Amino acid sequence: MTVQKAIELIGTGDTVQDAVTEALDRARLSLEGITSFEVQRISGVLDGSGTSYRVELRVWFTLLERMHG
Repeated sequence: MTVQKAIELIGTGDTVQDAVTEALDRARLSLEGITSFEVQRISGVLDGSGTSYRVELRVWFTLLERMHG
């Protein structure tokens, strides 16, 4: 039996795909067992030089079992 936990993340980038990839890549640095994600919201910021995207994600990962000895 497994137990999963979900967390909320926000990634930013020049494209929506870049924002999602940034959030997932950073999550992989500290989380093991990421199994899926869902885009909750996409928004953007306009400035004088271009557009950047902000993507809110829910990410699921499996909680690891620890054996106590």
